[in-house]
Amino acid sequence: MPSLVVLLAHGSPDPRSSAAVEELADRFESFLSGPRVRVAYLNHNWPTLTAAVGRERDAGSFEDVVVLPLLLSQASHALRDVPAAVADAQRDSRITLTVGETVGMELDLALALDSQVNPGSPIVLAWAGGRSELAQTATAALVDAWQKATGRVVAAAAATESGEFLAAKAVDLHARTGLQPALATFTLFPGVLADQVRAAADALGLTATTPLFQQPALLEILARRLWQTTSA
Repeated sequence: MPSLVVLLAHGSPDPRSSAAVEELADRFESFLSGPRVRVAYLNHNWPTLTAAVGRERDAGSFEDVVVLPLLLSQASHALRDVPAAVADAQRDSRITLTVGETVGMELDLALALDSQVNPGSPIVLAWAGGRSELAQTATAALVDAWQKATGRVVAAAAATESGEFLAAKAVDLHARTGLQPALATFTLFPGVLADQVRAAADALGLTATTPLFQQPALLEILARRLWQTTSA
């Protein structure tokens, strides 16, 4: 087990997001009962990964460090921004960082949202979208696994400021099933995307789930990512 774990979040101009990241880090540190857990951000917030690692290095308080990206898909942030941040931090600190896999589009997270929705209701999986083939494939696989696990009708749509894709998918599900759908907010933290989903739900008179950061399943997934990284 490493002496230091850094949770690397995307970051947001919304202060609710960074507060939620800090809360998750505190809960994960208690969950692990060993390594210190710190936070860093790719954008918008402080500290950067370079600053977070440098601060701990200067304090002389760790021997090895694992970085766990708090990202749900293999989109541009995971494919480009995380490696760039890690390279910068390693160059400046002269410390080798071990990087774990992203949180990912895990069925356990979908089932945590499923528990917030009335039984039998169809669900629109509201996600950040992205042109990455890996992200698109993972989302389609999650929809398929969710339907098989619960028997619900589930379909994915990207959340946008206008809410047009969510609205179109909700209308489609209602036409197909005759039931009012719910919007599953497949994002980790409060902020712009979660607000877009909530606004779309309110405009349609539908319910929307809350973000995922307080779900126990997220702690378990992060622990698995850590174990996978350190046992490789």
